[in-house]
Amino acid sequence: MPMDRKVVLIVDGYNVIRNNPRYSQLGADYEASSSWNKAREAVINDAALMAKGSYDHCTVVFDGAGNSKSKGKPTRVCGIDVVFSPAGVSADTVIERLAHDAREAGKEVQVVSSDFTIQSTVFGGGVTRISARGFSAASEALEEEWHENSYRVGKVAKNTVAGRIDPDVAAKLEAFARGKGDLS
Repeated sequence: MPMDRKVVLIVDGYNVIRNNPRYSQLGADYEASSSWNKAREAVINDAALMAKGSYDHCTVVFDGAGNSKSKGKPTRVCGIDVVFSPAGVSADTVIERLAHDAREAGKEVQVVSSDFTIQSTVFGGGVTRISARGFSAASEALEEEWHENSYRVGKVAKNTVAGRIDPDVAAKLEAFARGKGDLS
């Protein structure tokens, strides 16, 4: 995206988890908080990877309405904001407010959700949608690209001249460079 565009990404966290096998299999045990943690971490990591270099700001919103201790304060994780909606307030309400505020600030807004209520409430007027499955597909492609680039960097680092030279020749060159030998 061109640098002069200000685009905000807002991710409906639990909607993405529930509507996508990439994440739902991690949170499949609805009774175990550890499986939900894994699913949330995967969404957060994918959102951070997607946001890097492509978005001015990114927020992942999870529903904390049923948690009496949830304050709705954003936490900075991996360069993005993660918010559990405050007690008694749905994630949908937080997403609507974030989208409205960003539009009012003159920013383009992209919301990741397959929730019909969110779609009918916030879309239009500068807000576009990425489906939960579209988010997953984009995340998988970015992850694959990242792994491919990491592999290439690793290969390049190991493919240096020093790594390919015969050890006896390397020893002679080292001695010659220190003035302690010749190249014969």
